[in-house]
Amino acid sequence: MGIAERKEREKQQRREEIIEAAEKVFFSKGFDQSTMDDIAEKAELSKGTLYIYFKSKDDLHMAVARKAIHMLRNYTSKASDGEGTALEKLGQMGRACIEFSRTHPDHMKAIMTLEEVETQSISLSTSDVQDMIYKESTVGAVMQIVEQGVREKLIRSDIPMALVAHTLWMSVLSVIRFVTTKQSLLQVLDLSPPKLYESYFELVLNGIRS
Repeated sequence: MGIAERKEREKQQRREEIIEAAEKVFFSKGFDQSTMDDIAEKAELSKGTLYIYFKSKDDLHMAVARKAIHMLRNYTSKASDGEGTALEKLGQMGRACIEFSRTHPDHMKAIMTLEEVETQSISLSTSDVQDMIYKESTVGAVMQIVEQGVREKLIRSDIPMALVAHTLWMSVLSVIRFVTTKQSLLQVLDLSPPKLYESYFELVLNGIRS
């Protein structure tokens, strides 16, 4: 291994260690309450070194969320890559997202709070963000399934497929957010999360059915 290659590997390892430190800080203190000083201390680095790798807290937030996006994509791949009609796959993927939110609540929160990241304070280019959404995340898989559904004549073709995919993705995140943050309200309304989720799937999938 050459010197340049070894240095690049060490740099990537340091970057991953910083992301792991940021996860621990974000998940324990919350994104808003965390500071770059906290993360530098957890990573056992100087603040100056931290800024060499990430230019802002939002940049680190994006890195943590991107890792979570990859985890979710792997978690839902069995549903998206398996057998079944497009509508069956969409239902299975939605349920996999819900299960992921139960088993990895902090990582799901990192994904759901991405809209709070200021785009001008991150180091990703527009093409990087597009790749993250369409190639790395669950959204890209949902779009492929929607395309399958249109070919099968099971999903409406009068709505642009990208719009359908994004609407499905944003709506499942919204219902997960509601269930995870409004537990007391659900009890008052006598609404159980399983029934709410199943009602959501029935309404949404019927809405795009051709």
